[in-house]
Amino acid sequence: MRLGLRLAFGFLLITGLAAFFVMRVFMAEVKPSVREVMEDIMVDTANLLAETAATDLAAMSKGGTLVGSEFARHVRDYANREVDAQIWGLHKRKLDFRVYVTDTTGRVVFDSAPEPAVGQDYSRWRDVAKALKGEYGARATREVETDASSSVMYVAAPVLGQGRLLGVLTVAKPMSTVAPFVERAERKIASSGALLLGLSLLVGVAAFLA
Repeated sequence: MRLGLRLAFGFLLITGLAAFFVMRVFMAEVKPSVREVMEDIMVDTANLLAETAATDLAAMSKGGTLVGSEFARHVRDYANREVDAQIWGLHKRKLDFRVYVTDTTGRVVFDSAPEPAVGQDYSRWRDVAKALKGEYGARATREVETDASSSVMYVAAPVLGQGRLLGVLTVAKPMSTVAPFVERAERKIASSGALLLGLSLLVGVAAFLA
């Protein structure tokens, strides 16, 4: 094999491998990066809502719930709002935060889910258990154990009033709601990688024929 052909083959091989591995790295970072950004936003949201729930939770009678409270009405109004937001070419037409509140024992006193878990013991769930201990509470749990796309992110914040712990508020969001953004980013990376590889091939061929 002529030296020029060997050099051209080596150039194409190295360039192709480099483009492949760079693309793999970028593809592998898309989902974790999206989850990190989403979790950061959920931390802010959980703490903001925890402040709004404090007054009603402090006034709640022992063994009672927040079902008929002002806080519950605000959350229901949020869930019923109409939205049509265009986010970088993708449309968001549904508000999908789930919000639940537990007392200091981990008993659910409010839940915005279609099938509320009011009265259930959530003290063993990582988000609630950690927050009750004064630690950062978060978890990701699959609704269907064998389906990774059914994963839901949960982030908790303590509800405080007059210097004491009143309970825990958790915000939950399905990972499927951000899947379109992840898929679009992966498609762009794949197409850009293919373009880079194609240009590398053209440069290699041009150099070989020169």
